[in-house]
Amino acid sequence: MVIEMNFELTYNVVKTQNGQAGYTKLGAGPNLVMIVGYSGTLFHWNRSFIHKLAESFTVYLLDNRYIGESTSSNESSILGLAHDVIDFIDALQIDKPIIFGWSMGGMITQELLANYSERFSGAVLLATTPDNRLVSQDFVELIKNQEHIPPHEFKMQLYATFFSEIDSEKIKLTIKDGAILIKDYDYRFNFEAKQFQDAVVASWQGSSAENLSRARIPVLVMRARNDLVIDGRAAEVFIDNINDSKLVVYPTGGHFFLHKAPLQVANDVANFFINPSI
Repeated sequence: MVIEMNFELTYNVVKTQNGQAGYTKLGAGPNLVMIVGYSGTLFHWNRSFIHKLAESFTVYLLDNRYIGESTSSNESSILGLAHDVIDFIDALQIDKPIIFGWSMGGMITQELLANYSERFSGAVLLATTPDNRLVSQDFVELIKNQEHIPPHEFKMQLYATFFSEIDSEKIKLTIKDGAILIKDYDYRFNFEAKQFQDAVVASWQGSSAENLSRARIPVLVMRARNDLVIDGRAAEVFIDNINDSKLVVYPTGGHFFLHKAPLQVANDVANFFINPSI
């Protein structure tokens, strides 16, 4: 199935048990629910990547709480965000999806694996960590000092960290030009969302070996060697403690490597879940 990449998707809102969820959907095949990371909106998913996934999966792109039209009265924590995802799945009656978590979205995914593993058929942990101590201190300090850095300079430093490259202006264009097209979607990472995400990430206790071992489904772990946000040891913890897991390492691209190799990453996901012999 090939979907026209310049076609504008529709942004939808569904009422959930404890709020509402903003999302868009495309493709056909096994269900795949995508959870973006810190500061992410649906604009941060690469268009080529998402459309390639949609050739093999029914892809749901979900806005986290306080982004877009997503709201929730669940507790203010990473576990609470995991409950938001369960509410979304229940509201749309999505059967046994694969859950895909990128960065902070991977933290949410870990909570889903520890508490609701039976609700999923598989998971992807991309550029994420089971332990905040494996997050770069330089990245943590950059986020903490955001208010003291001119906005444009902060964005450029953030993009350079995310891509592990210095040419931040070029990086910004990579994200902008590669963004998926969604009709009337103009949402940004606002102050309320930042306060919330800063607090829940800082207070997250991480995933113990016992919690990771509760994942009774296939888990694909993906990282780049030159990620300046997450230490490479994080992926090793996942592989050591999740029984049915596989690690794929990309040579470059940093924390945002799916923007550098969108088709390869999408193919690796499809091969792991649909064509495991490849």
